[in-house]
Amino acid sequence: MTQTKKIPCEIISVREGKTWNNVIVKQRSTGKQLFFGKVKKDMDIAVGAAAYMEVEAMASEFPETPLRVTLYDESGTKIDWVIIQPTMFDVR
Repeated sequence: MTQTKKIPCEIISVREGKTWNNVIVKQRSTGKQLFFGKVKKDMDIAVGAAAYMEVEAMASEFPETPLRVTLYDESGTKIDWVIIQPTMFDVR
């Protein structure tokens, strides 16, 4: 993986699932939202909390390089990660 970028965001939804919690964050600069579906139930996460996403371009043979987006709380604790296509989320 190459080229890491940190993006500030805010947690706007925390929903309890059967095995995991589901978290939706909103990118502060654009207002776009991203879903993280495998957040451990024992994590102390609240709506309105500040967080950040670390975005890395993955090595790929595809024309559109996938991105690995990792969500962290303010103290740097990893919450969850997801792989997306760049057209799904503005990382500027």
